[in-house]
Amino acid sequence: MTQFLTTDNTDNTQIANSQDVSLLGFKMAVNEGLTVFNLVDGIVDEFHDESGADEGEGSNDNYCASSDFYQNLTAGTPYSAGFGRTGSAAPITEPTTSEASEGPFGQGAGAPSGVFTVPSGITSVNIQAWGAGGTAGPGGSGNDGGGGGYAEGTLAVTATQAVYAFVGEGGVVFSTSKNGGARGGGGSNDCHPSGDTASLGGGGGATFVSSATSPQVSSAPQLYVVAGAGGGGGIEMGPGIPGGGGGGLVGGQASTSPGTGVNFATPGQQYSGGGGDQEQGGGGGTHATIYSGQAGSFLGGGKGADSPQGTAGAGGGAGFYGGGGGGGAVTAPTQSRGHGGGGSSYYGHPQITSGSTVAVPGAQCGPGGLAGGRTQPGYVSCTSEGGARPTGSGQDGYILLTAATADVTTSTTIVSNAFTAGSAPTTSRIVVFQEDVGSITLNTDIIASVSRNGGSNFTNVTLSDSGYVTGASGQRILTGSVDISGQPSGTSMRWKLALANNVSKVHGVSLQWK
Repeated sequence: MTQFLTTDNTDNTQIANSQDVSLLGFKMAVNEGLTVFNLVDGIVDEFHDESGADEGEGSNDNYCASSDFYQNLTAGTPYSAGFGRTGSAAPITEPTTSEASEGPFGQGAGAPSGVFTVPSGITSVNIQAWGAGGTAGPGGSGNDGGGGGYAEGTLAVTATQAVYAFVGEGGVVFSTSKNGGARGGGGSNDCHPSGDTASLGGGGGATFVSSATSPQVSSAPQLYVVAGAGGGGGIEMGPGIPGGGGGGLVGGQASTSPGTGVNFATPGQQYSGGGGDQEQGGGGGTHATIYSGQAGSFLGGGKGADSPQGTAGAGGGAGFYGGGGGGGAVTAPTQSRGHGGGGSSYYGHPQITSGSTVAVPGAQCGPGGLAGGRTQPGYVSCTSEGGARPTGSGQDGYILLTAATADVTTSTTIVSNAFTAGSAPTTSRIVVFQEDVGSITLNTDIIASVSRNGGSNFTNVTLSDSGYVTGASGQRILTGSVDISGQPSGTSMRWKLALANNVSKVHGVSLQWK
């Protein structure tokens, strides 16, 4: 249904003025019936509500209350399927078309979070995906995890097609048994001889929508849309900078640029993993005097560096290609534990149109790295953000699939309530305040008729185009007069409009008689 939505006062004034002019034209045509045709009585319905129409007599008479018109158009059926893991991101929002799953998930393998089965009548599905956030590095010198990225696109589909949704898990602090989030890079397991077996922050898991339950690198793309995840936050002696944020077509890095791992030799700086891109994973953080993190891979974040001296790196965020793991320095004053790089997003499947991504909006320090796409319609709070120091886990990702069947043009009949004439009329005139949507043929796509015996008999009126209210298009006035003396005698007056084929809007009707 059409709605006038604007925040501009000038536009509001213009719309109001246009409506006033249109109504004035309608009322002038009505007054003409009294002065030119010497009609003695009648009714005018400008359609501010449905009180003038008989719902029991009409059929498919859809009324738009926000803009006051009837139209022969039935809105399509909307569908919405939301997939999350926990908390406010409900595991499923459309049970009639989807089924949810909680895994298992893991590095390089796992079950989908849910399945969307395309309903009949749906030809495209809009995909919105938010990657998971990385976890914060522990301790007073730890840094926030990177936020997850955002990607979207419109997928061409057919009925009964299965679309698989994989929701990334947020990175986990002090992970000794998990590789970060679902498919995210884990913080390394520290091999210090003192028995300190805790690892640094894990990267978040990528969120993606696929044609397969176990997507692989292939010449035939199996991934529709991917939202890159944020890398884990490391521990370092310099200023707080979160892990690399999820991409963009290139994952973020907690440094000056994406790409390969950073080679900082300056005391007090981090050794960060690089961001993934469209062809390869980000490089692991590396330097001559540190232990290196692993490079990212297809759908996987790189693991942070192991070190025998407790200087482990954080894991990279997963993505179309994941970010690299952070490195770890050996001795003070460069005893830093590098951040993980962010994973890249993707929308390059040949059946995807209108694809786009939103990267994490720059380096954010506390409360956690911000999510990309957090202002997009459909975003669910408490998802996709990076973990806040000192020990905050990254938030899970989220997927929202929306679709609607096409609007349907219907055969519509609008019948008025009965109005009592003072005596049995012999002549009647109808004025229709109408607006084309499709290309309307008068007296075929819109047919008017009048009854004087309460609707038991109707006589068709030949409508004429009396002109547009303003300009050469838009709202116009249709008029026609008819002899109803051949109907059985009566004083119960009704009008009827039959709409078919092309779409028409009717804003008001007047019926007059003598």
